[in-house]
Amino acid sequence: MKLIKNITIDSKPIASAATTKQYTVTGDVGAVFSLTVTNEAGDFYNFSEELDKNGNLVTAVGFAAAGARLAPKTIGQSGVYVGAITFPTVTGDDVYSITMTAEAAKDTFLDSAIYNSNIHTLANIHQYLDTTITFSLSSAGSSGSYNTLPSNVTATSISSSVEKNSSSTAKTILWNVTLSASQFIIAKQPTISDFQFSTTKVSRTAGASTKKVEVTSLKGLSVGMPVSGTGIASNSVVTEITRGYLDANKSSAIEDVYVIPKAIAVSAEGQQELSEDIGGTITIDKSSTFNAGVTLTFVGKGSSDASVFNGTSFSFKNLLLTIDPVVTTTDAAVSGSKTIPITSTNGIKAADTILMSGIGVTAALPHVDTVNNNVSVVVSTNQTIENGQTMTFTGSSRSATITADLTIFDFGVDDITITLALDNILTVA
Repeated sequence: MKLIKNITIDSKPIASAATTKQYTVTGDVGAVFSLTVTNEAGDFYNFSEELDKNGNLVTAVGFAAAGARLAPKTIGQSGVYVGAITFPTVTGDDVYSITMTAEAAKDTFLDSAIYNSNIHTLANIHQYLDTTITFSLSSAGSSGSYNTLPSNVTATSISSSVEKNSSSTAKTILWNVTLSASQFIIAKQPTISDFQFSTTKVSRTAGASTKKVEVTSLKGLSVGMPVSGTGIASNSVVTEITRGYLDANKSSAIEDVYVIPKAIAVSAEGQQELSEDIGGTITIDKSSTFNAGVTLTFVGKGSSDASVFNGTSFSFKNLLLTIDPVVTTTDAAVSGSKTIPITSTNGIKAADTILMSGIGVTAALPHVDTVNNNVSVVVSTNQTIENGQTMTFTGSSRSATITADLTIFDFGVDDITITLALDNILTVA
């Protein structure tokens, strides 16, 4: 009788690109074993080994529905057999199961001191798609006034489910946004917290005039996230996150007691196991009345929330918003008047902060008091200006530019879209 004593393979997750892993089987000289590898779909790895005269594989390695296995291998004089499995490039996440069988017909068995049977299944190997981070921009309140928004900025790298990035990724943001109607002014300069994403959770139970909301999953939530949903008070924000659910019987006037129930989960090896429930209780800042099963939307802001959500982290340098001046011409002469006839008023807003300059304009730059659509503006002081003179208006526009130097430090476990909320930084009116 001959014994197989051990099989080892690196079971760490792999990226989406084709990856080869070596395996090592140790045992008695002359011991015979075979392997099967299946993927998540139940297809079998073909263990292609036959080479043509040029040393190339006759059949490409891959998976197919037809049953296949490694032809029985015999351990030589070294007591060690080393082979390799090539996991192909994938377009979706996959998971692989490897099973070793001792060939009893060849008087070979798995060492009973280590294994419970003559067949041993190793820990699953997971393969994950690369992660794409998309930086976009949108306007919830004034989308109808904007022309087509500029293209997204994207970056793709190995998911942190596989490994933590050893180097950062640099990108440049250069977004020019324009309006088809109205005009905007700068509400404030953008900050990293103006780059946002959303995620949804489901309420586990109903609540009446309460700030406590039980949800079926706490995954990815952070204190400070705005939350909305049917029955949730407007402009509510998460102030506290507690694992588990309130147990009224165990709680007292002095202390609330939260209990984390057990739930059935699937392990990395594909086995069902008992684990702690992933849900819990969030506290919001406004009392609300809601039903069970309500979809709640949470808004994450900036890198800190993204890191909690799925492991994404990033930063900005030189983040800047500028608006272009409005340049037009007078279409009639002006003599000692506040009314300035101009060829176009597009982008000009009436406000103390909107200033006019140009040849003939008084040194103390006048501001715009009134806009007569595509006819004239009324400014704060009398002017005398010749016909056809170029006038420049600053402070409002129909064109703005957002620039930044973006650095991505970590690509999270899955794709994420992070959106610059234009309404935070540009006021359209």
